[in-house]
Amino acid sequence: MKTRIDEHSRQPGCAARWDRARRRRNARSGPGGLAAPRRLAVLPALLSLLASWLVLPLLVAPREAQAILASDGSPTATRQTTTQGLTTSELALYALLGQFRGFLGTPIDATHFITAQHIGIAAGDAITFAGGPNVGTYSIVGWTDDPGSDLRIVEIAGTFQDWVPLNGSGYEASKTATIFGRGGAPDSELFVGTELKGWTAANPDGAISWGRNVVTGTLNNNQIYARFEINGLPQEAGLTAGDSGGPWFAADGQGLMRLIGVSFGATGPYQLDVAGAPSGSYFEAALFDLGGLWVGAPGNAVFIPENPVNVPGVGVASRISDRIGWISTLIDLSTEDTDRDGIANQFDNCPWVANANQLDNGGLGSSTAPDGIGNACQCGDVTGEGQVNDTDAAFIKRHALGLSAALFLVPDNCDVTGDGACNGTDATLIRHAAAGTLNPLFGQHCPNAMP
Repeated sequence: MKTRIDEHSRQPGCAARWDRARRRRNARSGPGGLAAPRRLAVLPALLSLLASWLVLPLLVAPREAQAILASDGSPTATRQTTTQGLTTSELALYALLGQFRGFLGTPIDATHFITAQHIGIAAGDAITFAGGPNVGTYSIVGWTDDPGSDLRIVEIAGTFQDWVPLNGSGYEASKTATIFGRGGAPDSELFVGTELKGWTAANPDGAISWGRNVVTGTLNNNQIYARFEINGLPQEAGLTAGDSGGPWFAADGQGLMRLIGVSFGATGPYQLDVAGAPSGSYFEAALFDLGGLWVGAPGNAVFIPENPVNVPGVGVASRISDRIGWISTLIDLSTEDTDRDGIANQFDNCPWVANANQLDNGGLGSSTAPDGIGNACQCGDVTGEGQVNDTDAAFIKRHALGLSAALFLVPDNCDVTGDGACNGTDATLIRHAAAGTLNPLFGQHCPNAMP
């Protein structure tokens, strides 16, 4: 439902984001840290628990997202509040961050920005850009809340000069996300006994910070999440108070940075354990190990026992690709140039992958007659010449077997079944399709072609 500015506002909520000092090792990890397979092995058993003490409480009462902590090799976690360390693409995105109600909003077309519902909104609100192509302050004229997630799209008075491209293809898992937020600095180290677990969160101070994390997977389809790990990336990002509404960006198959999520919440709140019971004193923190703590909302806290492997906290974002259908009801994506290649979506033979040359060298089989699908997004064509044939099938099979595959050049064109994988099934269907036998599972389902 669309809301105009004369309606009552919602109360602000919360969510969070942080970066940890990754070189301070957990004493139980050993000199090299834990092997990834061992750490991953315990995660499936925790996901249902996470759904009960992280996701469900947040759906009822989202907690304010926290700050990004950055690793500098010291025992103390720090924030990255300058642009030093950002790539050229990330700097361009940083210039598009708008400050809104103490949080962030991200422009997604000429007259709209996206943020989190739970941070609140009211008549008279405005979004401000300190620099970049949209420098200035824009008042709001209305907003629309997504009934299927925490996303909110806000309409402005005026016109943005630039905005971010959206991710509509899914496939976020395992990608490195760059995350921005406005949470506070780390307050103090948190120990259980003599073991460092992470850092408590100071109050947000308004500074924009950033970090990176690898997307672990999805929750309930409409959210993505990332673990805050002691041995993660050099600028490992975790969510804490103040980061709500902040954008998550990741590169598509052609290297274009797209909006994949909007910060929603994080694990917590926490309580210390006192003689087998929660202490009754709650706190927020960015933790790489929850062992020995009580986690969850008042009256619903769960004790996480100490474990030979770390049990990391997670940050959660509303998933753009799952809600792209709802977004398209408010924004005419067909008139947008989503991939920023100079060709509007409605005229672009690959609207989600930049291909200014619009090359179209055929498709199935050996014909070079254009089929309306650009080479850049021709699912099944991993060799990059625009045709889908036995050569592609052969190199997909070699790649799936871990063998040398010199012409496996466009991995995001591989998945023709839409199952999110690139494997021998794709190779088999491609070989049959090229011979004229189309399987119902075969289609334009790869990341480069998804709307």
